[in-house]
Amino acid sequence: MPPALVNLSQETLDQTTLKYLETKKETTRIAYEKCLKRFSKFYGHPFKHFLEHIETETKANLDRPIHENIRPGEDIIRGFIDWHKEVGYSNYSTLQSIGAVQNALKYYGVSISFAFIETPTPRPQKKNDKHAWTLPQIRQFVEVADYLRDKVYILFAFQSGLSIGDILALNYGDIRKEYEANIVPLAIEGYREKTNVPLRTFVGHDAVHYLGLYLQSRPNIKNGDPLFTLLGSPERATNASIQKKLRDYASKLDFLYEEDLKNGYSPARPHSLRSAFRSRLTGKMDGDLIEFFMAHQLGQAKSTYMNQPLNELRAIYENYEHLLSVYKTSRQSREEELAKDRVPQDALNRIKGLETLVSNLSENVEANKKDTARQFKELLKQLTRLATA
Repeated sequence: MPPALVNLSQETLDQTTLKYLETKKETTRIAYEKCLKRFSKFYGHPFKHFLEHIETETKANLDRPIHENIRPGEDIIRGFIDWHKEVGYSNYSTLQSIGAVQNALKYYGVSISFAFIETPTPRPQKKNDKHAWTLPQIRQFVEVADYLRDKVYILFAFQSGLSIGDILALNYGDIRKEYEANIVPLAIEGYREKTNVPLRTFVGHDAVHYLGLYLQSRPNIKNGDPLFTLLGSPERATNASIQKKLRDYASKLDFLYEEDLKNGYSPARPHSLRSAFRSRLTGKMDGDLIEFFMAHQLGQAKSTYMNQPLNELRAIYENYEHLLSVYKTSRQSREEELAKDRVPQDALNRIKGLETLVSNLSENVEANKKDTARQFKELLKQLTRLATA
Protein backbone atom coordinates (compact mmCIF):
# COMPACT_ATOMS: atom_id res chain seq x y z
CA MET A 1 0.00 0.00 0.00
CA PRO A 2 1.22 3.60 -0.62
CA PRO A 3 2.80 5.56 2.26
CA ALA A 4 0.52 7.90 4.23
CA LEU A 5 0.32 11.39 2.75
CA VAL A 6 0.21 12.87 6.25
CA ASN A 7 1.77 11.37 9.36
CA LEU A 8 -1.12 10.80 11.76
CA SER A 9 0.72 8.52 14.18
CA GLN A 10 1.09 11.26 16.78
CA GLU A 11 -2.45 12.56 16.37
CA THR A 12 -4.77 11.87 19.32
CA LEU A 13 -8.54 12.08 19.49
CA ASP A 14 -10.50 13.63 22.32
CA GLN A 15 -13.08 11.81 24.44
CA THR A 16 -15.92 13.39 22.45
CA THR A 17 -14.64 11.70 19.29
CA LEU A 18 -13.81 8.39 20.98
CA LYS A 19 -17.31 8.20 22.47
CA TYR A 20 -18.77 8.54 18.97
CA LEU A 21 -16.40 5.95 17.44
CA GLU A 22 -17.47 3.37 20.03
CA THR A 23 -20.86 3.22 18.31
CA LYS A 24 -19.38 2.04 15.00
CA LYS A 25 -18.62 -1.44 13.74
CA GLU A 26 -14.95 -2.37 13.57
CA THR A 27 -14.32 -1.74 9.88
CA THR A 28 -16.19 1.59 9.92
CA ARG A 29 -14.53 2.60 13.18
CA ILE A 30 -11.05 2.04 11.75
CA ALA A 31 -11.83 4.07 8.62
CA TYR A 32 -13.55 6.91 10.49
CA GLU A 33 -10.82 7.10 13.12
CA LYS A 34 -8.31 7.83 10.36
CA CYS A 35 -10.64 10.46 8.85
CA LEU A 36 -11.21 12.20 12.17
CA LYS A 37 -7.47 12.25 12.84
CA ARG A 38 -7.11 14.08 9.52
CA PHE A 39 -9.67 16.60 10.73
CA SER A 40 -7.83 16.98 14.03
CA LYS A 41 -4.57 17.55 12.14
CA PHE A 42 -6.19 20.22 9.96
CA TYR A 43 -8.30 21.89 12.66
CA GLY A 44 -5.66 21.99 15.35
CA HIS A 45 -8.23 21.68 18.15
CA PRO A 46 -10.25 18.86 19.75
CA PHE A 47 -13.49 17.89 18.02
CA LYS A 48 -15.36 19.18 21.08
CA HIS A 49 -14.12 22.65 20.17
CA PHE A 50 -15.72 22.33 16.70
CA LEU A 51 -19.05 21.38 18.29
CA GLU A 52 -18.82 24.41 20.58
CA HIS A 53 -17.93 26.64 17.63
CA ILE A 54 -21.04 25.51 15.74
CA GLU A 55 -23.17 26.01 18.85
CA THR A 56 -21.84 29.56 19.28
CA GLU A 57 -22.52 30.45 15.65
CA THR A 58 -26.01 28.97 15.82
CA LYS A 59 -26.87 31.08 18.88
CA ALA A 60 -25.42 34.19 17.25
CA ASN A 61 -27.79 33.73 14.33
CA LEU A 62 -30.71 34.25 16.69
CA ASP A 63 -29.67 37.90 17.20
CA ARG A 64 -29.01 38.62 13.52
CA PRO A 65 -31.41 39.66 10.78
CA ILE A 66 -32.20 36.61 8.69
CA HIS A 67 -30.35 37.97 5.67
CA GLU A 68 -27.17 38.21 7.78
CA ASN A 69 -27.28 34.65 9.08
CA ILE A 70 -24.23 32.48 8.53
CA ARG A 71 -24.14 28.74 8.00
CA PRO A 72 -22.43 27.34 11.13
CA GLY A 73 -19.35 25.19 10.52
CA GLU A 74 -19.44 25.31 6.74
CA ASP A 75 -16.38 27.56 6.35
CA ILE A 76 -14.34 25.06 8.37
CA ILE A 77 -15.59 22.18 6.20
CA ARG A 78 -14.58 24.13 3.07
CA GLY A 79 -11.16 24.65 4.56
CA PHE A 80 -10.92 20.95 5.37
CA ILE A 81 -11.72 20.11 1.72
CA ASP A 82 -9.05 22.56 0.49
CA TRP A 83 -6.53 21.04 2.93
CA HIS A 84 -7.12 17.60 1.37
CA LYS A 85 -6.38 19.02 -2.09
CA GLU A 86 -3.20 20.74 -0.90
CA VAL A 87 -1.92 17.61 0.81
CA GLY A 88 -2.73 15.44 -2.22
CA TYR A 89 -5.58 13.25 -1.04
CA SER A 90 -7.87 11.71 -3.65
CA ASN A 91 -11.46 12.83 -4.12
CA TYR A 92 -12.60 9.56 -2.57
CA SER A 93 -10.52 10.16 0.58
CA THR A 94 -11.79 13.72 0.83
CA LEU A 95 -15.41 12.63 0.61
CA GLN A 96 -14.77 9.89 3.17
CA SER A 97 -13.25 12.42 5.58
CA ILE A 98 -16.04 15.01 5.41
CA GLY A 99 -18.59 12.17 5.61
CA ALA A 100 -17.01 11.01 8.88
CA VAL A 101 -17.13 14.55 10.27
CA GLN A 102 -20.75 14.97 9.21
CA ASN A 103 -21.71 11.66 10.84
CA ALA A 104 -19.91 12.54 14.09
CA LEU A 105 -21.80 15.85 14.21
CA LYS A 106 -25.06 14.02 13.60
CA TYR A 107 -24.33 11.77 16.59
CA TYR A 108 -24.34 14.89 18.76
CA GLY A 109 -27.54 16.21 17.23
CA VAL A 110 -25.90 18.70 14.88
CA SER A 111 -27.10 18.61 11.28
CA ILE A 112 -24.82 20.11 8.67
CA SER A 113 -25.64 20.02 4.97
CA PHE A 114 -23.14 19.95 2.11
CA ALA A 115 -25.74 21.28 -0.34
CA PHE A 116 -24.04 24.69 -0.44
CA ILE A 117 -20.47 23.39 -0.23
CA GLU A 118 -18.50 22.52 -3.34
CA THR A 119 -17.47 18.94 -2.72
CA PRO A 120 -15.18 16.94 -5.02
CA THR A 121 -16.76 14.71 -7.63
CA PRO A 122 -16.20 11.05 -6.84
CA ARG A 123 -14.66 8.91 -9.54
CA PRO A 124 -17.15 6.33 -10.79
CA GLN A 125 -16.60 3.17 -8.80
CA LYS A 126 -15.77 -0.06 -10.56
CA LYS A 127 -18.15 -2.87 -9.86
CA ASN A 128 -16.49 -5.57 -7.79
CA ASP A 129 -18.42 -8.41 -9.41
CA LYS A 130 -17.67 -7.27 -12.98
CA HIS A 131 -13.95 -8.02 -12.97
CA ALA A 132 -12.97 -10.14 -15.98
CA TRP A 133 -11.07 -12.85 -14.13
CA THR A 134 -8.43 -14.73 -16.12
CA LEU A 135 -7.14 -18.18 -15.22
CA PRO A 136 -3.65 -16.85 -14.30
CA GLN A 137 -5.31 -14.34 -11.96
CA ILE A 138 -7.36 -17.04 -10.25
CA ARG A 139 -4.19 -19.10 -9.92
CA GLN A 140 -2.38 -16.19 -8.28
CA PHE A 141 -5.33 -15.66 -5.94
CA VAL A 142 -5.07 -19.29 -4.86
CA GLU A 143 -1.31 -19.08 -4.39
CA VAL A 144 -1.30 -15.91 -2.25
CA ALA A 145 -3.85 -17.41 0.16
CA ASP A 146 -2.10 -18.30 3.41
CA TYR A 147 -4.39 -21.15 4.46
CA LEU A 148 -5.43 -24.32 2.65
CA ARG A 149 -9.03 -23.69 3.71
CA ASP A 150 -9.02 -20.43 1.77
CA LYS A 151 -7.40 -21.99 -1.29
CA VAL A 152 -10.14 -24.63 -1.31
CA TYR A 153 -12.86 -22.00 -0.88
CA ILE A 154 -11.57 -19.87 -3.79
CA LEU A 155 -11.55 -22.89 -6.11
CA PHE A 156 -14.94 -24.17 -4.90
CA ALA A 157 -16.52 -20.77 -5.57
CA PHE A 158 -14.88 -20.41 -8.98
CA GLN A 159 -15.38 -23.97 -10.22
CA SER A 160 -18.87 -24.66 -8.83
CA GLY A 161 -20.65 -21.33 -9.28
CA LEU A 162 -22.21 -21.66 -5.81
CA SER A 163 -22.78 -18.78 -3.40
CA ILE A 164 -20.73 -18.37 -0.24
CA GLY A 165 -23.74 -19.42 1.87
CA ASP A 166 -24.21 -22.64 -0.09
CA ILE A 167 -20.53 -23.53 0.09
CA LEU A 168 -20.16 -22.84 3.80
CA ALA A 169 -23.32 -24.89 4.49
CA LEU A 170 -21.64 -28.03 3.14
CA ASN A 171 -20.81 -30.86 5.52
CA TYR A 172 -18.18 -33.50 4.88
CA GLY A 173 -20.96 -36.04 4.36
CA ASP A 174 -22.19 -34.04 1.36
CA ILE A 175 -19.05 -34.89 -0.63
CA ARG A 176 -17.60 -37.89 1.26
CA LYS A 177 -18.79 -40.70 -1.03
CA GLU A 178 -17.31 -39.30 -4.22
CA TYR A 179 -14.27 -37.79 -2.51
CA GLU A 180 -13.23 -41.06 -0.90
CA ALA A 181 -13.88 -42.88 -4.19
CA ASN A 182 -11.50 -40.44 -5.95
CA ILE A 183 -14.20 -39.38 -8.44
CA VAL A 184 -13.50 -36.19 -10.39
CA PRO A 185 -15.13 -33.92 -11.30
CA LEU A 186 -16.62 -34.21 -7.81
CA ALA A 187 -20.39 -33.77 -7.48
CA ILE A 188 -22.00 -31.42 -4.95
CA GLU A 189 -25.66 -32.10 -4.29
CA GLY A 190 -28.15 -30.68 -1.83
CA TYR A 191 -30.43 -27.67 -1.44
CA ARG A 192 -29.69 -23.94 -1.50
CA GLU A 193 -29.64 -22.30 1.89
CA LYS A 194 -31.48 -19.20 0.67
CA THR A 195 -34.22 -20.61 -1.58
CA ASN A 196 -34.25 -24.34 -0.86
CA VAL A 197 -33.82 -24.91 -4.61
CA PRO A 198 -32.15 -28.28 -5.33
CA LEU A 199 -28.52 -27.86 -6.32
CA ARG A 200 -26.35 -30.13 -8.40
CA THR A 201 -22.98 -28.94 -9.54
CA PHE A 202 -19.33 -30.02 -9.65
CA VAL A 203 -15.80 -28.95 -8.84
CA GLY A 204 -12.81 -30.00 -10.88
CA HIS A 205 -9.42 -31.53 -10.22
CA ASP A 206 -7.89 -28.32 -8.85
CA ALA A 207 -10.47 -27.91 -6.09
CA VAL A 208 -10.35 -31.61 -5.19
CA HIS A 209 -6.54 -31.57 -5.06
CA TYR A 210 -6.47 -28.76 -2.51
CA LEU A 211 -9.41 -30.29 -0.67
CA GLY A 212 -7.29 -33.40 -0.12
CA LEU A 213 -4.44 -31.33 1.30
CA TYR A 214 -6.85 -29.43 3.54
CA LEU A 215 -8.51 -32.57 4.90
CA GLN A 216 -5.14 -34.08 5.83
CA SER A 217 -5.20 -31.67 8.77
CA ARG A 218 -8.62 -33.01 9.82
CA PRO A 219 -8.09 -36.80 10.01
CA ASN A 220 -11.06 -37.35 12.34
CA ILE A 221 -13.64 -35.45 10.29
CA LYS A 222 -17.13 -36.96 10.40
CA ASN A 223 -20.12 -36.78 8.04
CA GLY A 224 -21.90 -34.11 10.07
CA ASP A 225 -18.84 -31.88 10.47
CA PRO A 226 -18.73 -28.62 8.46
CA LEU A 227 -16.46 -28.83 5.43
CA PHE A 228 -15.20 -25.29 6.04
CA THR A 229 -14.39 -24.30 9.61
CA LEU A 230 -13.12 -21.22 11.38
CA LEU A 231 -9.33 -21.14 11.55
CA GLY A 232 -8.19 -23.03 14.64
CA SER A 233 -11.74 -24.04 15.54
CA PRO A 234 -14.16 -26.89 14.72
CA GLU A 235 -16.97 -24.36 14.31
CA ARG A 236 -18.42 -23.68 10.87
CA ALA A 237 -16.77 -20.82 8.99
CA THR A 238 -18.88 -17.67 8.65
CA ASN A 239 -19.39 -15.43 5.65
CA ALA A 240 -17.57 -12.62 7.46
CA SER A 241 -14.54 -14.79 8.29
CA ILE A 242 -14.07 -15.83 4.66
CA GLN A 243 -14.67 -12.38 3.24
CA LYS A 244 -12.16 -10.84 5.65
CA LYS A 245 -9.42 -13.24 4.55
CA LEU A 246 -10.18 -12.60 0.88
CA ARG A 247 -9.88 -8.86 1.49
CA ASP A 248 -6.53 -9.42 3.17
CA TYR A 249 -5.26 -11.35 0.15
CA ALA A 250 -6.38 -8.64 -2.29
CA SER A 251 -3.35 -6.47 -1.42
CA LYS A 252 -1.06 -9.30 -2.56
CA LEU A 253 -2.54 -9.51 -6.06
CA ASP A 254 -0.28 -7.69 -8.51
CA PHE A 255 -3.06 -7.17 -11.06
CA LEU A 256 -5.02 -4.92 -8.66
CA TYR A 257 -4.01 -1.28 -8.40
CA GLU A 258 -3.30 0.15 -4.95
CA GLU A 259 -5.41 3.21 -5.77
CA ASP A 260 -8.40 1.00 -6.62
CA LEU A 261 -8.05 -0.93 -3.37
CA LYS A 262 -7.80 2.33 -1.49
CA ASN A 263 -10.99 3.51 -3.18
CA GLY A 264 -12.89 0.41 -2.14
CA TYR A 265 -12.60 -1.63 -5.36
CA SER A 266 -11.65 -5.26 -4.98
CA PRO A 267 -12.90 -8.25 -7.00
CA ALA A 268 -11.40 -10.57 -4.38
CA ARG A 269 -14.90 -11.33 -3.09
CA PRO A 270 -17.12 -14.41 -3.05
CA HIS A 271 -19.75 -12.97 -5.39
CA SER A 272 -17.11 -11.93 -7.91
CA LEU A 273 -15.73 -15.48 -8.02
CA ARG A 274 -19.24 -16.82 -8.53
CA SER A 275 -19.81 -14.35 -11.35
CA ALA A 276 -16.53 -15.48 -12.91
CA PHE A 277 -17.96 -19.01 -13.19
CA ARG A 278 -20.79 -17.67 -15.35
CA SER A 279 -18.54 -15.35 -17.36
CA ARG A 280 -16.03 -18.06 -18.21
CA LEU A 281 -18.75 -20.43 -19.45
CA THR A 282 -21.09 -17.97 -21.17
CA GLY A 283 -21.18 -18.50 -24.92
CA LYS A 284 -19.68 -21.98 -24.60
CA MET A 285 -21.95 -23.98 -22.30
CA ASP A 286 -25.75 -23.89 -22.63
CA GLY A 287 -27.02 -20.86 -20.70
CA ASP A 288 -29.74 -22.75 -18.85
CA LEU A 289 -27.23 -25.34 -17.74
CA ILE A 290 -24.97 -22.62 -16.35
CA GLU A 291 -27.90 -21.30 -14.31
CA PHE A 292 -28.71 -24.84 -13.20
CA PHE A 293 -25.16 -25.43 -11.96
CA MET A 294 -25.35 -22.11 -10.08
CA ALA A 295 -28.54 -23.38 -8.38
CA HIS A 296 -30.72 -20.63 -9.78
CA GLN A 297 -34.45 -21.19 -10.03
CA LEU A 298 -35.40 -22.61 -13.45
CA GLY A 299 -38.84 -22.94 -14.94
CA GLN A 300 -40.57 -26.29 -14.91
CA ALA A 301 -39.67 -27.03 -18.54
CA LYS A 302 -35.99 -26.24 -17.97
CA SER A 303 -35.70 -28.14 -14.71
CA THR A 304 -35.34 -31.38 -16.66
CA TYR A 305 -31.60 -31.04 -16.10
CA MET A 306 -32.26 -32.35 -12.60
CA ASN A 307 -33.55 -35.59 -14.13
CA GLN A 308 -30.39 -36.33 -16.10
CA PRO A 309 -28.17 -39.08 -14.67
CA LEU A 310 -25.41 -37.66 -12.51
CA ASN A 311 -22.64 -39.11 -14.65
CA GLU A 312 -24.10 -37.53 -17.79
CA LEU A 313 -24.04 -34.14 -16.09
CA ARG A 314 -20.50 -34.89 -14.92
CA ALA A 315 -19.45 -35.63 -18.50
CA ILE A 316 -20.93 -32.32 -19.68
CA TYR A 317 -19.14 -30.40 -16.92
CA GLU A 318 -15.88 -32.17 -17.72
CA ASN A 319 -16.10 -31.04 -21.35
CA TYR A 320 -15.91 -27.44 -20.14
CA GLU A 321 -13.66 -27.90 -17.13
CA HIS A 322 -10.66 -26.52 -19.02
CA LEU A 323 -12.34 -23.10 -18.91
CA LEU A 324 -12.25 -23.24 -15.10
CA SER A 325 -8.96 -25.05 -14.57
CA VAL A 326 -5.88 -23.20 -13.29
CA TYR A 327 -3.59 -26.22 -12.93
CA LYS A 328 -4.98 -29.29 -14.70
CA THR A 329 -8.33 -30.78 -15.60
CA SER A 330 -9.75 -34.06 -14.32
CA ARG A 331 -9.15 -35.56 -17.76
CA GLN A 332 -5.51 -34.51 -17.78
CA SER A 333 -5.06 -35.95 -14.30
CA ARG A 334 -6.48 -39.31 -15.38
CA GLU A 335 -4.32 -39.40 -18.49
CA GLU A 336 -1.22 -38.74 -16.38
CA GLU A 337 -2.13 -41.60 -14.06
CA LEU A 338 -2.67 -43.95 -17.00
CA ALA A 339 0.66 -42.90 -18.49
CA LYS A 340 2.42 -44.03 -15.32
CA ASP A 341 1.08 -47.56 -15.87
CA ARG A 342 1.56 -47.54 -19.64
CA VAL A 343 4.90 -48.89 -21.01
CA PRO A 344 6.32 -46.46 -23.60
CA GLN A 345 6.50 -47.75 -27.20
CA ASP A 346 10.29 -47.49 -27.42
CA ALA A 347 10.54 -49.63 -24.30
CA LEU A 348 8.18 -52.17 -25.86
CA ASN A 349 10.40 -52.24 -28.97
CA ARG A 350 13.48 -52.82 -26.84
CA ILE A 351 11.73 -55.60 -24.95
CA LYS A 352 10.67 -57.25 -28.21
CA GLY A 353 14.27 -57.08 -29.48
CA LEU A 354 15.55 -58.68 -26.30
CA GLU A 355 12.96 -61.44 -26.60
CA THR A 356 14.15 -62.16 -30.14
CA LEU A 357 17.79 -62.21 -29.00
CA VAL A 358 17.01 -64.63 -26.16
CA SER A 359 15.09 -66.89 -28.56
CA ASN A 360 18.03 -66.97 -30.99
CA LEU A 361 20.46 -67.71 -28.20
CA SER A 362 18.24 -70.55 -27.00
CA GLU A 363 18.13 -72.04 -30.51
CA ASN A 364 21.91 -71.80 -30.76
CA VAL A 365 22.32 -73.51 -27.42
CA GLU A 366 20.02 -76.36 -28.51
CA ALA A 367 21.90 -76.74 -31.81
CA ASN A 368 25.23 -76.77 -30.02
CA LYS A 369 23.95 -79.34 -27.53
CA LYS A 370 23.00 -81.74 -30.39
CA ASP A 371 26.34 -81.25 -32.17
CA THR A 372 28.26 -81.87 -28.94
CA ALA A 373 26.32 -85.08 -28.26
CA ARG A 374 27.06 -86.38 -31.80
CA GLN A 375 30.77 -85.65 -31.43
CA PHE A 376 30.85 -87.39 -28.03
CA LYS A 377 29.25 -90.56 -29.50
CA GLU A 378 31.80 -90.60 -32.34
CA LEU A 379 34.63 -90.28 -29.82
CA LEU A 380 33.30 -93.24 -27.80
CA LYS A 381 33.23 -95.39 -30.96
CA GLN A 382 36.87 -94.58 -31.69
CA LEU A 383 37.95 -95.39 -28.12
CA THR A 384 36.11 -98.75 -28.30
CA ARG A 385 37.87 -99.67 -31.55
CA LEU A 386 41.25 -98.82 -30.05
CA ALA A 387 40.55 -100.91 -26.94
CA THR A 388 39.74 -104.08 -28.95
CA ALA A 389 42.51 -103.76 -31.51
